[in-house]
Parts: sequence; C-alpha cells; structure tokens
Amino acid sequence: MSEIEQQEVTTYPYCVSVRFHSGKKSYTFGCEDQNIKKGDWVVVETAQGHELAEVQSDAVDTNTLVSFMTLKPVVRVATTEDRNQYVENLEYAKQAMEVCQEEVNDLKLGMNLQSCTYSLDRSKVLFVYVSEQRVDFRELLKRLSTRLHCRIELRQIGERDKAKSIGGIGMCGRETCCSRFKTHFDVISINMAKNQLLALNIDKLSGVCGKLMCCLKYEDQDYKELTEGLPKMGAHVEYEGDIYRVSSMNVLSNEARIENNITFQNITIDELKEKAVVRKGVAMPKREDIEQKQAPKQNKPKPKPRNDEPIVLAHEEKPKQQKQNKQAKPQKQRQDRKQEPKQENKNITVRSFKSNKAKDA
Repeated sequence: MSEIEQQEVTTYPYCVSVRFHSGKKSYTFGCEDQNIKKGDWVVVETAQGHELAEVQSDAVDTNTLVSFMTLKPVVRVATTEDRNQYVENLEYAKQAMEVCQEEVNDLKLGMNLQSCTYSLDRSKVLFVYVSEQRVDFRELLKRLSTRLHCRIELRQIGERDKAKSIGGIGMCGRETCCSRFKTHFDVISINMAKNQLLALNIDKLSGVCGKLMCCLKYEDQDYKELTEGLPKMGAHVEYEGDIYRVSSMNVLSNEARIENNITFQNITIDELKEKAVVRKGVAMPKREDIEQKQAPKQNKPKPKPRNDEPIVLAHEEKPKQQKQNKQAKPQKQRQDRKQEPKQENKNITVRSFKSNKAKDA
C-alpha cells in the first residue's frame, strides 16, 4: 500500500477578523497575541504575499469557534515603517498603472485596467482589468517584467466586480448593495422576477452593472411561499361556471383580478386559490356567443312567398316535367339547318349567251 503523506496543520490559540483597505469583506487569521484589539493594523500572510490589514474585532479564543478551515497567520503588528511602506506603495502603484496602460495601448489589447496593487515588500504587483473577450497578454507580461522588475499578475473580473469596486447609486436612490455590504454575489435569474409578479422589463430589472439586480434575491423565498398553489398570470380558469383569464395578482394586498370578453371580477387570493379551477386548452367564449346565450329566444317569422313564385300546397303534387328525348335535339338542329337560306356566293359571275337562231329572227 502506498503511504499517504499527511501535512501538519498549524493551530493558533487566537484568531482575529481583518479587512483590507481595498475590500469590504472581512477575513479571519490566526494569531498568538491576545492583546490585538479592534482598530490595530497588522501584517498578514496571504496568497499575494505580505499585506497590511486593519483589525475588525478583538482576539478571540479559537476553541469557542467551530471551523474546519486552516487559518493563515498574522505575521506581526504593523510598525511605523510598515505604515510608511504602505503609503509609498500607493505612489508606486500609480506609476505602474501608467506603465501598464502605455504597453496595453502599444499592443492594442482590448483591456480596461481598473486597479493596481503592490504587495507590502513590493515583490509582486497585481493588475485588475475588465475585458469582454479573452486576452492574450503573454507579450504584455514580458514587457512589464522588464520595466517593473517584479512578479506580474493580471486578473480579469466581470461587470459585477467592477461595479462593486467603483460603487454607485441604485434605482432605489441608495448606494449599491455590492459596494456597501455584500461580500459575495448570488446567482440571479429571471424566474425570481416572475415569482414576484414583476413586469419583465430588463431595463428596469438591471442594476448599474447591466446585470439583474441583486435585491431580486432578498424576497424570492417569501414570494415562492405566497404564490404556491396559485394559477399563473394569463392562465384560463373556471370560476362560478364561467371561463376567465387571470389578468393581475397582488399577494401582499390579497387581491386578484379575472376577466373575460364580457366582464371582470375582483376577488381575493384565497378565493382564487380555492374556487378557481385551471382549464388548459380552453378558449374564452366570444362576446357574440355569450350575448346569444343570454338573449331570450324569439320565434322567428316564416318568410313570405314572393308574388312571382307559385304557391304549392301540401296536398297537391308538383307537375312532373316531361323528359325530352335525347334524340329530339339533333332533329331540331337538322330542321333549322334546312330552313336557313343558302347564302349566294358573290364572287361567282353568271353570263347568258343568245343562240344564232334568235338573231336571224
């Protein structure tokens, strides 16, 4: 059997929650110093290297927390040199941003640079950009490494991450949720708008990032429970013996509206759920058909005979028409041909000659 190598996991007696200057999300790191308080600045070890972070809570005993994740350590409490180094890195990041923008324009890459961040010891620099398509930046990495003399990392983000980093005002008039308090993005679908009986207008349902608004997720579960068992919008239902179409519903005010080609009714959601029966494949009757059913039946008068038409009584028999023989028709045609005068041919000239005896006489 092959031997399985087990990595030793370092445990820490205390842990603190920290937040980086460029982010809104808090992260937990392990430490061995119990005296770390909220508001202190510490140097922590991350995948990007050593970074400066602000403590968001006092040190807490790890035995009181239930967590199966490995914690990365707090290297030390930040000193004055670390704070000054962090301020210098901000100026170096601006210069590196200009250098990277020049190379992007020279190579004509479809990249929109968003930010640039140095690690605390300036051994690594991170460029964040937005692009609609995949970018081949191999040549860009070669040029940046020769000019900046450190490790280069390029990270592509989406439109929602861009809106979170920039911030903005939503349609509600308040700061966007992603930049104010959200730490991760939920999966938003158009079915959430359908569950809330909203008009499917993409322009009104989209946020500043161009995607569906995150707040559609907040009340989705409540609307699912309230609309359970109700017919869908536009469905044909049978209510009190007539066929109607569901035109509107408001589960919060407990109101529903059903209508057909003749009339409409405003009923409660409970009545719609209990009394209305969904009828699939049944069309609503037309106005003319409903009026004919509702109108009283009248005896239609019999049509009067015309003057030129003979009146035939019930006990009288209609005179039988004599059948003409088929052979009579050609005989008549022959008789007509005989009676027709012969047409003289005008082109023929007739001459008469007298005999010689007549001359002698």
